[in-house]
Amino acid sequence: MKIANIVSTQKVDSLTDFNIVKSIDEIIDGLPTLIVGYDYVDKNYPNFDIGNICLGENLYWTFKRTEKRDKYEEDLNWFISKVYTDLTKQIYYIFVDPIQQSSKTLIKIIKKLYSFSNIICYNHNEMLYLYCDNFLFGIDLCLLKYIGFDINKIKNKIKLISNVFLDKNEILIEYKRNVEALGNQVRYIPYLFSIRNEQNDNTSLIHIPRKSWMVLKLFRD
Repeated sequence: MKIANIVSTQKVDSLTDFNIVKSIDEIIDGLPTLIVGYDYVDKNYPNFDIGNICLGENLYWTFKRTEKRDKYEEDLNWFISKVYTDLTKQIYYIFVDPIQQSSKTLIKIIKKLYSFSNIICYNHNEMLYLYCDNFLFGIDLCLLKYIGFDINKIKNKIKLISNVFLDKNEILIEYKRNVEALGNQVRYIPYLFSIRNEQNDNTSLIHIPRKSWMVLKLFRD
C-alpha cells in the first residue's frame, strides 16, 4: 500500500511506503504528491511561486538534490513527516488506565478489543500497543503489575486476540525512519506495519456481547 507520490528523474532516498516515479503520469491519483525539480515545475506550472512549496491541493514541489541540496533534503523530510502526521490524525489513541478509568469505560474497551478481527500488537519495553480499524490502545504493563496483575498472563491473553504480535528490536530498526518522521512515537509501529503489509482494513466484527465481569477477563484467570 502506497501513501504518497514522489516524482523525480533522479534517485530518491525515501521509504518503501512511497510511490516513487519519474513522470507525473505514473502517480497514484488522490495521494499527496511531491514533484522534484525546478525545471519541470517551471515548465509545467509557469505561474508558481518559487518561495512557496505548495503548487495546489496535496501537490508540492522542491529543487533537485543537484540544484539545491540543503533545500531538497529539508523539503523531502518535511513532506515525509507531513504525510505520516496527516495519516495518524485519523487514529484514535486510547490509554488503558485501570486505576483512573471507570469500570463502565473499561468494559467498553474490552468489548471493543474483542470486536476486532485483525489486531496488530507491538510490545515495546513495558508497553503494549494494539491497533485495528483506526483505534490504537496503549497498555502500561508496569502499571498493571503495580496493582497486582500477572504480566505474563496479560501478554498471553493479548497474543490470543492478536493476529500479529511484534516484540523484536528488529521491528523498531526496520521502522526507524518512519518513526522518526512521527516524532519518535513508537506507538504507531502497529499502524505502520498495517500499511506496509496492506492490513489496514476498516472492516471488523462490531458487536460481540459481553457481561460486565469481562472487564477483568482479559487480564485475569
